[in-house]
Amino acid sequence: MRLFRHLLFALNSAWQSFWRNAGVSVAAVVSITLILILAGVNLLLGHALAGVLDSYKTRVSVISISVSDQTPLATVYDFKQQLEADPRVAGVTFVTKDEELQRFSADPRNRDLIANIEGNPVPAKLEVHVKNLSDVDAINNLGRTWRGADRTDPTDYQGDFIARMVKLSAWLTLAGYALMAILVVVSVVIVMNTIRTAVYHRRQEIEVMKLVGATEWFVRGPFVIEGVMTGVLAASLALGLLLGAYRPFVERFRADLFFIPLSYDPRFVSTLGQDLFLGGALLGAMGSYIGVRRFVRI
Repeated sequence: MRLFRHLLFALNSAWQSFWRNAGVSVAAVVSITLILILAGVNLLLGHALAGVLDSYKTRVSVISISVSDQTPLATVYDFKQQLEADPRVAGVTFVTKDEELQRFSADPRNRDLIANIEGNPVPAKLEVHVKNLSDVDAINNLGRTWRGADRTDPTDYQGDFIARMVKLSAWLTLAGYALMAILVVVSVVIVMNTIRTAVYHRRQEIEVMKLVGATEWFVRGPFVIEGVMTGVLAASLALGLLLGAYRPFVERFRADLFFIPLSYDPRFVSTLGQDLFLGGALLGAMGSYIGVRRFVRI
């Protein structure tokens, strides 16, 4: 019961303090909203780019090994079993010459070429699905040294493209972490200064409370809750603005740049909301805790 009264007192004090310094509180909410919007955009872009990179990674992590027409099927299946036993390989599919010709003919750009060629000029293939992008080069070397591979064009390995993708993924991850760290510091400073302003206006009240025996957390609690309120309110505004712009942006992007596989992911919306609310609450609590600490110790 006593704990409940203390909590009720802290909530009531936080609410009164928030509106007593409405100008500073609203400025803090707007500032943190803008910061959380930047953080949300960073999360959305990171998720979208991760999806695009995963799509490309799925494509380039499959190596096609061209099989020479003179290679016996027994040799092909022996090599297929060897690849399947490799821990770096997720799976291997053997595509016959006839199946590969059907794939090649299905592309409208190749129909005229097929019509003017007699027989079946395309080789059979072993499609190797590699688990990790970093192992694609090693599997490519294995395929090129196989004696049953077509010597004219043994694999469709795209080494330069894969290397650029790995480097891009690493740089994007590093940039995302750096930006989030900067936004966290800025948010904490804003909340800290806001709470310090509120504490300064109530410094005499705090001194009286300390003189009559109030504990540090009894004094500190309302300001921490006020910081959490500021962060949660900012997170609500940021989430609403981001959700309003998310789908239209993706649809416009896909209309203009249709060759980039960017898509709207409704499942990520709940994750984004949880991250923003949790981040806003934690930033508000951290900033207020730091901002009120010096005055509480008077």
